[in-house]
Amino acid sequence: MSCLAAHFLTVIFLLTSFAGALSAQRAVVKRELNDLAAPAAWQRASAINRLVSIEDDIDADLRVAWKIVDDEERIGLLQVARLRGSDALLQDATVSLGANDETLEGVAKDYLLTLPFELLTPDTAELTETQLNDWTEFRSFRIRRDISRVLLEAQMKPGKFFGQFDPLREFDVERLNNELLKLIRAESEYAEALNLASTEITGQDAASGMSLNANWRKMQLSTGAFEPALLYLNTMESTKRVDAGVQRYGRESILSALEIANGVRTAAIRALAQSDGSPYLASELGKCYETLLSQSPSGEFSSSAALGDLREEIELTLAIFGDDRLLQARISALRAQIEQVEDVRSNVNISATSRPDLIVQNRIAHLKLRSGDFKGAELEWSAGVETALAMLRGSNGRNRSSLSSYLATVYYNLACTQSLQLKHTKSLHSLKEAVRYGYKDFSWMLEDGDLESVRRFERFDEWFEDTAPPSVADRLHDNS
Repeated sequence: MSCLAAHFLTVIFLLTSFAGALSAQRAVVKRELNDLAAPAAWQRASAINRLVSIEDDIDADLRVAWKIVDDEERIGLLQVARLRGSDALLQDATVSLGANDETLEGVAKDYLLTLPFELLTPDTAELTETQLNDWTEFRSFRIRRDISRVLLEAQMKPGKFFGQFDPLREFDVERLNNELLKLIRAESEYAEALNLASTEITGQDAASGMSLNANWRKMQLSTGAFEPALLYLNTMESTKRVDAGVQRYGRESILSALEIANGVRTAAIRALAQSDGSPYLASELGKCYETLLSQSPSGEFSSSAALGDLREEIELTLAIFGDDRLLQARISALRAQIEQVEDVRSNVNISATSRPDLIVQNRIAHLKLRSGDFKGAELEWSAGVETALAMLRGSNGRNRSSLSSYLATVYYNLACTQSLQLKHTKSLHSLKEAVRYGYKDFSWMLEDGDLESVRRFERFDEWFEDTAPPSVADRLHDNS
């Protein structure tokens, strides 16, 4: 066959393929392609909305259209696929991460950020070396954004809510552990991920009433300021880059970012506590602890960048891993504080919130609960109940309200540790006592991970439906 004939056949083949692609598209999709590149923004938006509203499956049509249109239309196609929650353009978006058109590259990134992580499986064998590098870099960022969201959201609710870190289980365990360690060390490569995740959370929750949450407001203030915050937390030094960040974002934003970032680091340690507790992780946490002991925030950052919670959380996690020496040292120091205030115990009319012995005993109980010593926590809180009840019998009217509030909290905590030990009858009794003394957060009862076991107790449903407000009681079966 002559060279000219071969060339002619190639052209015929390409034209045939092009025509085949066009004919494979349904007319309703074809009609919108021109408007995806229309000069007027409203025309482009209207075309996107019309394509999004099509009820039929148009995944194949989107893939065909991608092959025959220019970058302007491709930007619209990616927006359509994103709004439809379709992974039809996964491979094409992956290739577009390195596009010359910055808008196309940005829209491709947005599209890939919205797809469920388990769907992010492009055919990497079809990628060039440059495209593979772009994909690897994006995938790392996506993992960090997802981890950041989970840990940021953990600060929006008190304590350990049900399924708190479940979304992290979709990641490779070794990769997850290493990423959590990076966050604990406050490595600056997490700045962009935290900025994006905080923007997403505050943007989505703005109309949901979360704006009343103090941590939500701090998170909103922090957006954009995580880079200088992490730089400071990593070294505790006010470098030129940190000072420039203060000038750019403002003092209030930096202080909020420091506080939120430390909260994320604390949550990362809690998440790491659910790992296998390997010698490697214990060793790395030990190194982090030594670093934290050597650091001390100063000046205007001293309060927002405080490290006490981080140190305590590492002590708890190491205890869960099997080494409780640091935790026991902390508990011993706390007990010494109780012994120093023996004279306070005899005065029953001191407010419960001012009794150092009750405050310290409650802290010890929490530490034991968090470290897995549920029986020890139960003993501490039971003793606290006995002390408060004795005070209540001998107190005057001015102090009874404080004692009732204290008993409501301690009985609730007692119910949690009893539930964790599968002592369902005792746990339900403690919940009833907590409510009797004024505990009212019934919504939290349905989310608290420590109460998961007692919620499955057959008598819990009947009591909850009779006691909780109807609007909350109706949620009982939604959570079952």
